[in-house]
Amino acid sequence: MIDVFQALGAALGLEAGLYRDYTAATLWAALGVALLAGTSTMLGHVAILLLNKISGLRLVTSLLLSFVTLVFLYASQGAVTWAVATLTLRRTLPLVPLIAVALLALAPLVFNFITALPHLGLGIGRLLQAWSFLVFWLGVGVTFQLSWPWALGFTISGWLVMQLASRLLHRPLGWVYSRLWTLATGRPTMVTSQDILSGMPIIPVVAK
Repeated sequence: MIDVFQALGAALGLEAGLYRDYTAATLWAALGVALLAGTSTMLGHVAILLLNKISGLRLVTSLLLSFVTLVFLYASQGAVTWAVATLTLRRTLPLVPLIAVALLALAPLVFNFITALPHLGLGIGRLLQAWSFLVFWLGVGVTFQLSWPWALGFTISGWLVMQLASRLLHRPLGWVYSRLWTLATGRPTMVTSQDILSGMPIIPVVAK
């Protein structure tokens, strides 16, 4: 039985064996990895939330909302990639194992707290996203038993579909998330669908 930290280490190390012989324990471990990534993503921004007088239950709720958004984002990308591959190859492919792969691709984001550093944060964030892409690419190839060029093509296609969706659904997505954030924290926020698709934490607007 694989545990969260074993899965985390294997994903970070780009170990192909992680994606073979999928079991329910793999999905639970992937959810644990996603929780660690979500916690790290928000860790560097807790101070900003506290400065905006968001604390206690509202702070916990806002962190939980960001975690759920991150999981939904990556799970959706996994589902979209599965749909593209299924339609292209015209054969039955496993969906749930690829959802687990998508969540395991969050593994590099356990270092996301570093992105709160001034000046260096943006560059580090891009490196972590590239690392995450490699994890997902590897997982797609092993899970679907595809050659690396095919796996790369499907991985990129899934990403492109998500980007297209962000532009087509930017108004309803932005409104829904902004509303949820305000209900959770009691603070207004300005959020676009691109903010949601980036998986980054949402920072409230400070009233002046």
